[in-house]
Amino acid sequence: MKKEIVFLSSQAVYADTFTTSDVIAKYAGSSHKTVNELIRRYKNDLEELGVLPFSMELPLKGSKGGHPRKVWRLNEEQATLLITYMGNTKLVRQFKKVLVHQFFAMKRVLYKKQVQFELGKHFSKDLHQAIAESPHLDEHHHLYGNVNKLIYKQALGVSTKTLRQQRDIPKDEPITHYLNSNEAGAVKRVKQQVQILLGMHLDYQQIKDALQVQGIVYQITLPAKQLMKEGH
Repeated sequence: MKKEIVFLSSQAVYADTFTTSDVIAKYAGSSHKTVNELIRRYKNDLEELGVLPFSMELPLKGSKGGHPRKVWRLNEEQATLLITYMGNTKLVRQFKKVLVHQFFAMKRVLYKKQVQFELGKHFSKDLHQAIAESPHLDEHHHLYGNVNKLIYKQALGVSTKTLRQQRDIPKDEPITHYLNSNEAGAVKRVKQQVQILLGMHLDYQQIKDALQVQGIVYQITLPAKQLMKEGH
């Protein structure tokens, strides 16, 4: 069973992990109707382990009836409890092992992102202080914004605007909430370099020229259309 069965609620660094009633039905060898009835029967038990959200989705291909159906989202504890209510068949046991493994793997990915994010917060604070103390701050009224844009362009090879559009990052949320551990590491590295260059009293253009010598630290891949826009 190699198909992804555990998902993230968003690309944010503190996203939640979940699986769905559809996934449980498919891989535990049950029908969607049976799983949904089981969820409704034990809904109070499941809600003791967290909120139990659902979405209304179109009927599956080949299914009878054209009415939308409920697809429940269950966290790790809810999914594990629900499976214990389904019996102990060989298929259910196999699915449970894979489910536990994927929840663990997904949380490990999130943990790495969170560690990089927390480390990056300290570097961001030091960088802001270095910008505030730059003798060129008065010359460049938008030094904070320009330096931030330069860091992401040099670290990841894309503009902050494109990155927000590609990952649907709200304007009021930091981009760092939506970076994986490799991306966050690249951004941290460039922030450190910029801080050192600011300490040498270089102006914005000199910092930009110095950074471009090393090339992009960690080039991320964008969809073809986004890459075309970046080229202009």
